[in-house]
Amino acid sequence: MLARSARGSIAVILASVGLVGCGGSSGSVGGSAGRVRDFAAVEVGQTQLQVAPDGRSAVLRVHTDPPTVCAVAYGRTASLGLIANDPSMGGTAITRHIVELRDLTPNTTYRYRLTATDAEGSVFQTRRLESFRTNPSKASNAARPDIAVGAKVVAVSSQYGSGYGAANAVDGNLATEWSSAGDGDRAYITIDLGAERKISGVAFVTRGMSDGSAITRTFAVVVDGSRRYGPFPAGTRANLQVAKVSFTGRRLRFEVVTSTGGNTGAAEIEVFAG
Repeated sequence: MLARSARGSIAVILASVGLVGCGGSSGSVGGSAGRVRDFAAVEVGQTQLQVAPDGRSAVLRVHTDPPTVCAVAYGRTASLGLIANDPSMGGTAITRHIVELRDLTPNTTYRYRLTATDAEGSVFQTRRLESFRTNPSKASNAARPDIAVGAKVVAVSSQYGSGYGAANAVDGNLATEWSSAGDGDRAYITIDLGAERKISGVAFVTRGMSDGSAITRTFAVVVDGSRRYGPFPAGTRANLQVAKVSFTGRRLRFEVVTSTGGNTGAAEIEVFAG
């Protein structure tokens, strides 16, 4: 049962794709093939895969019913070799999964397979390997470090439970999210960079719900409680947008200016020095 052991559930998933220990090749499910059901039996709607503009990561979003522990095996060949799961699971089965595939090579074709286990221990898997191709590298953004990663969150309008905490907006992981508790256009998050820095670019990677709510359209940045810049267009996981700015500051308050309402928030907020 998933509720009693998240480690055991992941072990079932890894074993079913031949990736126990995150090594080796996927091959076939071997003796367990008769017990593995089609992933379509738990998949709700269409699974979405968004490739980052710099070609170095991708985010897969999938909705399962009933709740499952879900993992993605991926790699350049049919042997796969890499595994990723939803960090939001927190040891329990959930219905909406966001999985980031990291360490990708730009301009390269990858293959992947989804596997899920429900609370009864039933295993579901995509019957064939799917594929996607990463984008060519865009060195202009990839070469600049995001100095917001690991910054201290000093204020936030609200957060929708521990799984959607404000720290998710500065963890460098597009698969996690900060979600407000219904703040809409009033949502904001303030970070402390630890020292005054000269800033040349900022970005707000919006979260969003499948019903079209919680999508931030534009955002603004208030520097050290006084100077306000923006509004700027918000980006998405598939279409990152960096707004060019020129200011010096330490505490940055990112404010949602326009949105589709609801539990607005960010997968990441990004700050580039220069």
